[in-house]
Amino acid sequence: MRRSFTLKCACLAEQLRKYGNLFPFYVPAVLFALVFAYIPMLGLVMAFKENPNLLGAPTAIQGILDAKWVGLKHFETIFRNPQFLNAFSNTLIISFLKIAIIFPLPIALAIVMSEMRNRVLKRGLQISMYLPYFLSWAIIGGVFTAILNKNTGMVNNFADLLGFSRMEYVANNDTFRGLLVLTQAWKDLGWSTITYLAAITALDPGLEEAAKMDGASKWQQIRHVVLPGILPTVAVMFILRIGYIMDAGFEQVFVFYSPFVQQNGDILGMYTYRLIRQAALVPQYSLSTAIGLFNSAVALILVLAGNAISRKLFDRGIW
Repeated sequence: MRRSFTLKCACLAEQLRKYGNLFPFYVPAVLFALVFAYIPMLGLVMAFKENPNLLGAPTAIQGILDAKWVGLKHFETIFRNPQFLNAFSNTLIISFLKIAIIFPLPIALAIVMSEMRNRVLKRGLQISMYLPYFLSWAIIGGVFTAILNKNTGMVNNFADLLGFSRMEYVANNDTFRGLLVLTQAWKDLGWSTITYLAAITALDPGLEEAAKMDGASKWQQIRHVVLPGILPTVAVMFILRIGYIMDAGFEQVFVFYSPFVQQNGDILGMYTYRLIRQAALVPQYSLSTAIGLFNSAVALILVLAGNAISRKLFDRGIW
């Protein structure tokens, strides 16, 4: 134990000697994280107290301190609510659908684009695919709602010409999850490709040349050279994506949401939003904080599990 501690101290001293002049650049990032990420975590105490009277107290902090302790009462309340259980299951299903369908696409697209030799076509495709990432979900929601409109939408007009009946896509429980996956892929696919393109560009070109000289086909080069080379990047991106499973895209769901899709489209973010909105002049700070704490705890467990699995299978991880 003592030897391990000594080795760690020696390693830290070596890092300070080599990169000590770069450490001052970390200070702004550390301060930013402390002020906006860690200090606000003290407010999690509201999850275990009565709903504080933040407006009636001299200060918000005083209102939180004056509230009585109620233990796990708020967690019992949310776990017994059928709407919460439905939102929780929808959050997991939508997130896993996005991971299973969308996550591999940027990897495949990056490999295809790295093999393109026409620079003009390649540059044009890159620009056209990157553009949707900079559009807000409000704009994307308006565009897809117009395109998929049952009466005047382009998709239904084309289906009508082919003899198919018109169909409601946006306000339809059966198609809502597919709509979320489609729009998420359209928005993020091009931007996510940048990371994998950079990883492929950083590979030693001599490895592919050697494989080519040994008679390897293009598919064999991709399978045995490119994919193993970018595997560390894929592992890190996958673990980071797991951390957002409990999010499921609140802004995206919000712009497409309607009471008609509550069964399959309600997520924890929307449930919390309704909880606060329906409280009128008495926002349910404690209940919403309890939901947020539950989200964070589950996300932490998923990240730790994903990192452990990645280290077990690929010998790669975030730490």
